[in-house]
Amino acid sequence: MLKHLLRISSTRIVLGVTAVIVGYFLVMGAVTALRSSQLGDREDRLRAEIGELQQRYGRLEMLREYLGSDEYIEAVAREQLGLVREGEDGIVVISTGPSSALGPDAPEESELWWQMLTR
Repeated sequence: MLKHLLRISSTRIVLGVTAVIVGYFLVMGAVTALRSSQLGDREDRLRAEIGELQQRYGRLEMLREYLGSDEYIEAVAREQLGLVREGEDGIVVISTGPSSALGPDAPEESELWWQMLTR
C-alpha cells in the first residue's frame, strides 16, 4: 500500500509540474502578445508623427524658397522700405489732419498679428 501511495504521489507531482510549466508558457505567451500589441500601437503613432513632421518640413522648405525669391524681396522692398524700380516715380502721401483710419474694428497697437486673425 505504501508503494501505491508513492506511485500516486509521483504521478500527481509530474502532473502538477507539467501544469505549472504549461501555465508559465501560457502566461508568457499572453504577456508577449500584449507587448507586441503595445509596440505595434507605438509604431503606428510614430509613423503618423513622422508623416506630420515630413509635411511640416515640406511647408517650411516652400516658405524658405519663397522668402529667398525675387518676388518676395521686391514686395518687401516696395511695401516696407518704400523703394521703387529705376524709371518709376515714387509718391509719398503726407497727411495734414488727424488720422481717422482707426475705427471701432481697428486692432489695438499692442495686439499681436495672430490675435487679429482669431477674433
